[in-house]
Amino acid sequence: MTEKKRKPVTKRKEEVFLIISQIIAEKGLSEVSTTEVARRLGVSQPAIYKYFKNKDEMIVYFLENLKEQLLEIVKKAKEEKTTKDRLKRIYTEHFRLIERTKILPRVVFSDVIHTGKKEKKEKLREVVNLYKEGIKQIIEEGIKKGEIKDINPEIGARLFIGTIISTALFWMLNNADKSLIGETESLIKEIEKMIFK
Repeated sequence: MTEKKRKPVTKRKEEVFLIISQIIAEKGLSEVSTTEVARRLGVSQPAIYKYFKNKDEMIVYFLENLKEQLLEIVKKAKEEKTTKDRLKRIYTEHFRLIERTKILPRVVFSDVIHTGKKEKKEKLREVVNLYKEGIKQIIEEGIKKGEIKDINPEIGARLFIGTIISTALFWMLNNADKSLIGETESLIKEIEKMIFK
């Protein structure tokens, strides 16, 4: 009889991230538990404790992984030449992430994050602030290049993130009935009217 080969820690944690995403998309963040994650992975609950001490640690890991994905979106956007193309790329990549996981609006507004142990809320704050700072830098560079009006970059970044959250919220309320990425063109046209020269 051959012994079952254990998966590397990084591979197993990636699987956990995807499983947590599925649970959030189906039932919400409050339904994430070590029991449910173990069941979906096909392992015992004690096996999950090899990677995470408890549910809170799993959620903090999930948010850390989410942070990396959002920072990657900003990195990809900075490869574009113009500020308009950079912001358009953020819309496209962010909406692609939401379509793939269906999680972001649920995580941002979840009571599980905003109540209980403050570690989760602090991690979400870190994630959102780092993402906002990346967008703010793009706006600041756009102002320096003369592509964007002389606006407050902080407010511009918040406005931009607000359009992402509200668009995703209405998309979810409408049962994800059309492509979220398809909203990119109309959003960038409106942002262009507001902040571009």
